[in-house]
Amino acid sequence: MKATICPKCNSTLESLIFDNIEIDRCRQCAGLWFDSLEAEKLKAIQGSETLDLGDPAVNSRFDRVLQEIKCPKCRGKMLRMLDIDLYTIWYEKCTKCHGVWLDAGEFKRYKQNFRPRGAINRTLSAFRHKSP
Repeated sequence: MKATICPKCNSTLESLIFDNIEIDRCRQCAGLWFDSLEAEKLKAIQGSETLDLGDPAVNSRFDRVLQEIKCPKCRGKMLRMLDIDLYTIWYEKCTKCHGVWLDAGEFKRYKQNFRPRGAINRTLSAFRHKSP
């Protein structure tokens, strides 16, 4: 089986399993690869931030990699995206398989700013339904 290669530093990715969800982490830069929707599932699970061994210095260095990168799974083109809820997180998303690459430290920040949609909807409902 061919090794999966990091799209940022070209090192080998290692597979990790957390709560029956498998992701890949780079052995050198500690970036994380999530197959489609895995990041969303993991951010709702307590303790999943421990998967991110992120060093902000490493993150900032690899976050500035602007050349076109290829998906580590399907080799498709990855687009640089900006998180709409947290404007400091730039990530890459595959145009073919829809997997997501987060540089070291970004998953922790992503998770710290996570609010379940249900909590947001309950808050909005409370404002809409005023007491008599």
